[in-house]
Amino acid sequence: MIYAQFKITTMLFNKYKLLVTLALVLFALPAYTQKIKGKVIEAGSNSVPLIGVNVYWDGTTEGTITDDEGEFEIKPSKQSTTLIFSYVGYENERVDILNKKYLDVRMEPGADLDEVTVEHRVKSTSVSKLDPIFKVNISEKELTKFACCNLSESFETNASVDVSYADAVSGIKQIKMLGLSGRYSQLMLENIPIIRGGETAFGLSYIPGTWMESIQVSKGTSAVKNGYESLTGQINVHYKNPDGREKMHFNVYGNQDGKIEANAGVSFRVNDKWSSNILAHVSGNARELDMNDDGFLDKPLSNNVNVMNRWNYVSDKMTAKLGLSVINEKRNGGQLGFDHDQSQDEQEAYGIGIDVTRVNAFSKIGFILDRPSTSIGWISSANFFNRNSFYGHNTLDVDQLNLYTNLIYQSYFGNTNHTYNTGVSAVYDDNREVLNGFNAGFEEFVVGGFFEYNYIPSDKFSLLLGIRNDYSTLHGNFVTPRIHTKYSINDNTTLRASAGKGYRTPSIISENTQFLATSKQFVIEDTDIQEEAWNYGISLTKDMKLNKRDATLSLEFFRIDFQNQLIVDLDQNQQEVHFYNLDGKSYANSFQVEAFYEAFERFELTAGYRYNDVKATLNNTLQKVPYVSRYKAMISGQYRTRMDKWQFDMTLQFHGDQRLPSATYNSEALPEQSEEYINLIAQVTKNYRNWSFYFGAENLTDYTQQNAIVNADNPFDEGFDASRIWGPIYGRMFYVGIKYKLDR
Repeated sequence: MIYAQFKITTMLFNKYKLLVTLALVLFALPAYTQKIKGKVIEAGSNSVPLIGVNVYWDGTTEGTITDDEGEFEIKPSKQSTTLIFSYVGYENERVDILNKKYLDVRMEPGADLDEVTVEHRVKSTSVSKLDPIFKVNISEKELTKFACCNLSESFETNASVDVSYADAVSGIKQIKMLGLSGRYSQLMLENIPIIRGGETAFGLSYIPGTWMESIQVSKGTSAVKNGYESLTGQINVHYKNPDGREKMHFNVYGNQDGKIEANAGVSFRVNDKWSSNILAHVSGNARELDMNDDGFLDKPLSNNVNVMNRWNYVSDKMTAKLGLSVINEKRNGGQLGFDHDQSQDEQEAYGIGIDVTRVNAFSKIGFILDRPSTSIGWISSANFFNRNSFYGHNTLDVDQLNLYTNLIYQSYFGNTNHTYNTGVSAVYDDNREVLNGFNAGFEEFVVGGFFEYNYIPSDKFSLLLGIRNDYSTLHGNFVTPRIHTKYSINDNTTLRASAGKGYRTPSIISENTQFLATSKQFVIEDTDIQEEAWNYGISLTKDMKLNKRDATLSLEFFRIDFQNQLIVDLDQNQQEVHFYNLDGKSYANSFQVEAFYEAFERFELTAGYRYNDVKATLNNTLQKVPYVSRYKAMISGQYRTRMDKWQFDMTLQFHGDQRLPSATYNSEALPEQSEEYINLIAQVTKNYRNWSFYFGAENLTDYTQQNAIVNADNPFDEGFDASRIWGPIYGRMFYVGIKYKLDR
């Protein structure tokens, strides 16, 4: 069965209508359904879902497989009342259904399985029908549509997340969700917070695409057990597991601009309890390009080395996941005549140099207690990030230490219809960011406790209530309430609503490094800011059949209301960028509609449209926030031949106009509105048993933003600006690649 997802709605709701809708959903009565649903996890753990488990009725060929969350649903069989669960490397499980409608299945590692064939096609993207949180699962199949070299590029075929360059000289990409900067989205590695503070500008490029098994994108507020920082949503990445199906992979990529990349991974079992994998990535760009003849390198010369080692431990009463990663990257850009072997002060050309080192260690330990469905989990991480950089005469040095720990107890009241999580967490940030000798960083210690209650009276209705209380050494005490609810109107229609608060302490300079590539002066009016916002959301997902083919329609609306916010004001003075706390209103409305249809066998079509209304009080005036696209539309198609021997992918993007800051150059006013443009990407893949060869192109329409760098001839004079970016800055680009994958 091919599944996919589409989203549509007809109007924008205001905050009060959302709250009314939420109240209606909360009191909706659960109804009876015939489908049997459940989740499959690894025995000895409450947090490790098994993906791709064969689920079928005993003595039949009727079956399905579990999704990226380990969840499944299956229609009752007239021939059997026993479900079989089979998975390579695990003991078979037999479950008698009787009157059960929801199953919590645990599979023991250690068995070689008889071959079972279940007809089911892996979904590119899907939304869990069981989770009360609106969460889009992006599978490995979706990631093969585009040669995504890292996490930021993996959203090119996705309508929910925007990807663009931060400036015209550093090569750094950034994302936006719900019309707001990616810094407002909580970024997680298997539910461990990553990419914080000084890493925000670069962190997405440090997660190679071939390392990822899946991505979960949840919009709106997230669960309180994961912290207080999610304002617009959460992006959770799952790396390839040492215990997974893959034994080894290798990938080589190259493009016409001179970038070469290689990735490799190997997994192995040490004994019946320990397993490990090693993931490695190297990339570099050694070709000097200036296609627009502005005297600046179109892309910086760079080299990157990234290595990770992970360990898994599984026993009857305990599981553990341990990991260590090390990254080193260098980027050298600027004018063609700049010599990076000399300092900026010794020459007249404009140069850019960025040198980054990052070391991360993490652990996840779970203990299974004697009471059923009861466990203790302990998550910890330590992250060191160092950046030495210069942009012309501007220098920015960052030393950041982040420590995180979270202790979670999970159990239930009475029966498993009433489950809960409770625990304590602590976060320490020592963020030293020094701009031209001025320390704009901060040191903060936050300790808090949380309680989360999940009520699931049936598979039709669920309610997740959460609250946490934290104390910050910078901001004092603050409370984070959150609520999520899901109601299945019928087997094919799911309604969700959510509301909650989020907080974060911004890293003023590190999160706005694109303005270092300008002649602007930084005016920091407020430094002690804790951003605070309410998030409200509602979504509707409808599965259906059109001409006996699978189709899905989805619609969603989210609103973010800021109480406190770091305002980045580019309109007060062309030669200055002002940073201060919000004084007035600031909000973001995001409406999205998406649709999926299997037009004919093995040919899938996805279309989406998103409208953004993002405004803030800038210089005492409520106005549109600059560099936010008014809309984005997308049409994506994929065709696979029999046995997936060939794969053809194409995505057409429509980008709306953006407001640009007021500015003049050579006594003439620069445009205050960007152009609309179309972008086309395509890829052809030839698959063999273990090998894949792919060829593709980015920006086939060859549209580029003109004069991406303002006053490029005089980078040390007033008016120089390489941050005024709203569209593609590179033209048509072709690439090729080879992949090798060996499963167990």
